[in-house]
Amino acid sequence: MIPNLPDYARLIKERVGLHFDNAMEALLKTALSRRMAERKINDYYEYYEQLRISQNEFDSFITLITINETYFFRESDTLDLICDKWIPRLLQQRSGPVRILSAGCSSGEEAYSLAIKLHEKYLGAMAQRIEIYGCDIDPAILAKARNACYSSYSFRGVEPRIQQRYFTRSGNLYRLHDEIREKVSFHRTNIIKEQLLPEVDIILLRNVSIYFDTPTRRELHGNLLKMLQPQGALFFGNAETLANNFDILKLEQEEGIFYFCHHRETAKVAPAPRVAVRIAQLKTVAEQDAPAPAAQQNSDWLKKARACLDEKCFSEAEKCIACVLRDDPRNQDALLIQGVIALEQREFSQTAGNAQKILAQDEWSAEAKMLLGLAMMWQHQTQQAIAWFKQVVYQEPGYWPAHYYLAEMYRQSELRQPAQRTYRVVMQLLNDEISNPSSVCRLRLPIVFPGHTFRFLCEHQLAQFAHQSG
Repeated sequence: MIPNLPDYARLIKERVGLHFDNAMEALLKTALSRRMAERKINDYYEYYEQLRISQNEFDSFITLITINETYFFRESDTLDLICDKWIPRLLQQRSGPVRILSAGCSSGEEAYSLAIKLHEKYLGAMAQRIEIYGCDIDPAILAKARNACYSSYSFRGVEPRIQQRYFTRSGNLYRLHDEIREKVSFHRTNIIKEQLLPEVDIILLRNVSIYFDTPTRRELHGNLLKMLQPQGALFFGNAETLANNFDILKLEQEEGIFYFCHHRETAKVAPAPRVAVRIAQLKTVAEQDAPAPAAQQNSDWLKKARACLDEKCFSEAEKCIACVLRDDPRNQDALLIQGVIALEQREFSQTAGNAQKILAQDEWSAEAKMLLGLAMMWQHQTQQAIAWFKQVVYQEPGYWPAHYYLAEMYRQSELRQPAQRTYRVVMQLLNDEISNPSSVCRLRLPIVFPGHTFRFLCEHQLAQFAHQSG
């Protein structure tokens, strides 16, 4: 037992923003045991004082608790959007260079991936037109980034052509060629409190903010806003839980990829001209407020359909939904319930069809996207399922069922680190649900997800990962 563990957690949060909840405590304890053994210190209070007063010691300890899991061309769909769409647009708008920042860059694979892709596109002209920077809080990992030597583990998903063209093998490591290495400048920066440089066009902060609590993420948004150009974009990792409702930055979407940008002033709409209306056309207040008989009847059918669905009486639920859709074929609640019934009966094409009908009316329907993710998952279309679950967690970062199934898809794709990280997110959200039930995010999806069962499944999977690693 570590008697002053909260003091350690508080010091780390104050210095670098990392938040150690119950799911992350094991990492902190392991790091303390390892570093104190290296320093031959047995007293936790003594080591805490060392950590508090010595910046060098703090730097050494930070290396043990920052999770530097990365690899080349990770989440390549985002990199494609940046290189193929964003960079050309920005270059057309100005004569000066475009600035890209890989924040929380770890050992540099993300920044170098961008450098390789942009070199392929622009060749020598890139040096004058595009600037790439990387920053991180961990000095040891920055040294590795500058050295640019990597094991085969960093090349998952990399085309052999790219590896052969841009890297030279030296023993068990691969060294990046200088023509690419020199295109990236690395700096030590605390992204919570410091601004590395002004007027950045594109900031990537992927798979980092998940370890910050909500007040810290809010502070992070504000700090990054100061660095971001008015027409710039901020990209987070696909599986992160960064809330998108701070009203500091605005969430946008392009080609299925979400990013944040500055709020743009909406054009003022001129008031509509007054139109003379005949007295006979006006309804009384009572008439306006009273629900139409058909709408009330549809509401009753929907309630009955949900009750039948809860009892697994699918045929009865389907009859109720048919009554609603006969009167209102575009009723989103009815389409959603019918899609769930089809999912339960393994009629996945109808589930997907209903979800697409809802999205045709409301492109931001998280319920429809969740339904599509589940349909793709059950058909073993893993990558499509991942894409839909990613969209749900971006829109509704507090909705833990989407995080859980995203973790499952990562695990099935043998993406161990993203899977473990996302299982921990589920645990954190389930803990939040216990402490503050009123803050729980619930979609209008008529499916029950029992929290205690999913908690057990997360604990089981995390234990399996720990066993495999140990």
